[in-house]
Amino acid sequence: MKIRLIISALAMILFVSCAKKEETKEEETSEYVVEYEGRKVDLQPFFEGFPYSNFQAYYKTGKIFYYKAGDITSLNYTDLNNPDFENGTQVTDIDYSLRNVWSNKYNPNDNSIYWMGDEVNDEKIDLFRLNLETNKVEKLTDVPYIFGWNFNKDKNQIAYIVRLGELEDREGELRIMSLENGTSSTIIKDSPEYRFTWANPSVSPNNNYIIASVLKNTDRTKANLMLIDVDKGKGNIITDTKKGRFFPDILSTWIDNGSKVLYTSDEDGYKNVYSYDIYKGKTMQVTKFTEDVANAEIATIEGKDYLVVNTSNPIESTLYLVDPISGDIVTNKKYPFTMEFKDIEEGKLLAQLNGATTMFRIEEITLSPTGFTESTKADLPKELKDKIINADVEKVEFPTFDIDPATGKQRMIHAFLYKPKDSLPKDKQRVLIQSFYGGSNTYNVREQILTNAGMYVLSPSPRGSSGFGKDFFALNDKDLGGNEILDIIYAAKYISEKLDIPAERVGVHGGSHGGYAVMRLLTFPGEVNGHKDDFSFGFGIAHAGFSDIIHFYEHCNIPDWVTLEAGDPATEKEKLNSRSPLYNAYDMEGRLLLTHGINDSRVPIEGSRFMADSLRKYKKDVTLQEYEGMGHHIKGLENSVRQYKTWFDFIQDDGKTEEKK
Repeated sequence: MKIRLIISALAMILFVSCAKKEETKEEETSEYVVEYEGRKVDLQPFFEGFPYSNFQAYYKTGKIFYYKAGDITSLNYTDLNNPDFENGTQVTDIDYSLRNVWSNKYNPNDNSIYWMGDEVNDEKIDLFRLNLETNKVEKLTDVPYIFGWNFNKDKNQIAYIVRLGELEDREGELRIMSLENGTSSTIIKDSPEYRFTWANPSVSPNNNYIIASVLKNTDRTKANLMLIDVDKGKGNIITDTKKGRFFPDILSTWIDNGSKVLYTSDEDGYKNVYSYDIYKGKTMQVTKFTEDVANAEIATIEGKDYLVVNTSNPIESTLYLVDPISGDIVTNKKYPFTMEFKDIEEGKLLAQLNGATTMFRIEEITLSPTGFTESTKADLPKELKDKIINADVEKVEFPTFDIDPATGKQRMIHAFLYKPKDSLPKDKQRVLIQSFYGGSNTYNVREQILTNAGMYVLSPSPRGSSGFGKDFFALNDKDLGGNEILDIIYAAKYISEKLDIPAERVGVHGGSHGGYAVMRLLTFPGEVNGHKDDFSFGFGIAHAGFSDIIHFYEHCNIPDWVTLEAGDPATEKEKLNSRSPLYNAYDMEGRLLLTHGINDSRVPIEGSRFMADSLRKYKKDVTLQEYEGMGHHIKGLENSVRQYKTWFDFIQDDGKTEEKK
């Protein structure tokens, strides 16, 4: 059931009738005010000041579609050339906080938006269609899970990859759906040697061939591409199976008169773009960057096809215009942001920009062989920026325990340090460390809210993080709970000394893999992989984490992730149990807050429940908060506000207040 939180005294004013408009306004916003160490933190600007997210723009519609959080999370649209998000048009009455929506695309043939997603945050993934004339949502499939989908060139067919069964019963199918009559036909089934996996398939312009992504023996590091003959229902592997690669992406647009398909692969150490000629059977590496490609699309400029691609690192993005036939770089430009392509048409690119101190901006970039020019389509008002940007951000790095073979010196770990503009008194200062998925140059409302309250936040990129090349990304493979944990222990020692904050006021937080890492850090036995080290964290906050690795493997919808990151449960049971926080619960130090969505099928809630039950038996300080109707993420205005209220109450409690159950 939903946890009912204790409402602050200020929020109780909501029940008092007031005559003055000024008092009414205060009542309406008081529910967003929380107290932390004697200061009031107003959450209203973060959630109601700009309650919009998940932007998607389509040139052919002339609109920007987005979510607006309120009593429900609604789908709205506004004019692309004169956006007004506050007064946008609501499309349906569906609450999108209660479902997942991924990989949405527009089809001008029927003026509809298509996507794959679920209906109750349970990640039972199907295909859906929203008609923009009738505002009716239609469910097009009824299957357990869809890995990816795409239109053909004429947008009258959909190719999609279905996953059926789990673990040893898992199998997949490539299907084609006719949008004229809604019927689907199976083209080919996968095999135990090559299983279909996450990626949008790509259909050749003549509809004769489809390129799909497969895993060799379900190993995520051995992803390959399969060329499928639609009429014959047969497939051939077109990538070098001796080279390792991780989840290649396949571009929708084919080049050179439809003879070549483009895809990304990290087989040379970084994610680059390659082409494959289906008639000649030849592969060419189009780009040779030493930074990972983040986005890649084909744009036709003055009758010629160009590859528009951007690379990214934790500091900046670089946008390139590349000749896809020769691989020559035509022009490029650096941007101090993370960049996400939204749409591209007739030499114009719509991109959403984001950074540690930039929440939102949509730019239209005019593409030309002579250079790029930008025009801002949408931005935040300065008054709101001043309220939601509360941190001074510093790029830092710190040494960890091992030697980097590339330099022969101590390995250095990248991080961003978020420093409050108005810090608390020295004896009240705390720092919260992100346990995984950190270090990126993106705006995060969590960091800004915490620094607004006077806390410091360290967001590091431990081994296994993306953005630093294939080798660094693979450093934690088969080592879940091992050296990646030591990196965070060294992060804690570094920041505790740098800020002169004692261990009891150093906390750690994370979600999913990061939620596991939080529990692992608080129960760490002091040694792993022959290296002894430890840090006595004062507290931890774990969202949607797993506490028993083998149980997680047996009940999640991503078992191949477990075998890649942790190892094989069939042959490495002892190691996996030793690294499962559940079996080290007796040794937990500090306080632990667990939060989890009840409908989570990616990381089932039992992982948090088991941990809470075990810790309570050992009289440890643990709190479990469950979210009804939520899946792997906490969504919706009400749930978000409650979550932060819980965070602040927990962090400043210091274990002095008896838990209210």
